Amino acid sequence: MVNRDSPRGTAPAALEDAEQESAMLRPAHGFSVRDYAKSAVGSRRKEIDAAAFAETQLSAETVALLRALSDIERATMQYLRGVLVTPTHKDARVTAFLITWAYEKYWITDTLDTVLKANGTPRDKTRSTGLRRTVHGVRDRFAPIGQALIANVLGEDIIAWHMTIGTIDDLITHAAYRAVREREPHPVLDRLVDEILETKARHLEFFTAQASDRLATSPRAQGITRRRIRNAVWPTGSDANGPRQTARFAALVFRSTATWSDPAVLGIDASIDALPGQSGLHLAARLARRGRRGSLEENR
Repeated sequence: MVNRDSPRGTAPAALEDAEQESAMLRPAHGFSVRDYAKSAVGSRRKEIDAAAFAETQLSAETVALLRALSDIERATMQYLRGVLVTPTHKDARVTAFLITWAYEKYWITDTLDTVLKANGTPRDKTRSTGLRRTVHGVRDRFAPIGQALIANVLGEDIIAWHMTIGTIDDLITHAAYRAVREREPHPVLDRLVDEILETKARHLEFFTAQASDRLATSPRAQGITRRRIRNAVWPTGSDANGPRQTARFAALVFRSTATWSDPAVLGIDASIDALPGQSGLHLAARLARRGRRGSLEENR
């Protein structure tokens, strides 16, 4: 028998509360992927005044750093190929975020390449040697297969590793864009860099929240992530044209000779230390030392 005197809306309200409670348990629950996707930032070409770069050309060091950043941002597809053959792609929120993230990264790369072209120093698309292109081609083809095999063993804990990669990459590239801003004030470039940093701040927010939440709930994920990030090349894509390119990038970003006191180094390593189970790795300090060693070798 139906009790017609029972208050209406009780069941829907309880269901809504349950859904909200469930949502609160999701990694990075405070980040609205839907709002992020709706406000994605695309082309900035109309904002780039080529005449401004003809009047005030960028220095050789700034050009080198912009080229390196272009290569790093372009490495998005390398990252995605590895992610999409693992359990990470089964998480709907992560996949939805990565689709928009890849879109924004494409246009960031386009912005950097357009600036370089306007400056009269277009990105050199043929820097890799034939042998290196072959090696990278083989690696790019077979790496996803290896990732898939590893992922079948590691399961969902691998998602924490993927989110940590995104976090570390963004921490380092943030420092690189700030180095561009500080190195050489330029009316057009400054505005573009500020816009790029604003876009990438949303990327970092999602990756950091995801990594922190997933690592905090799984000691196994902490161990997997720590082992895999300890000896990785940072940031992803910085070695596209060989290890010297990574050293050159680091030298341009971290200019202080006192590696352990460089504010950028300290800030990055402090953020990594805050991730559950990842303290004491000193990844930024090691990258900065690599850059310093590379600079010393070049000056010999």
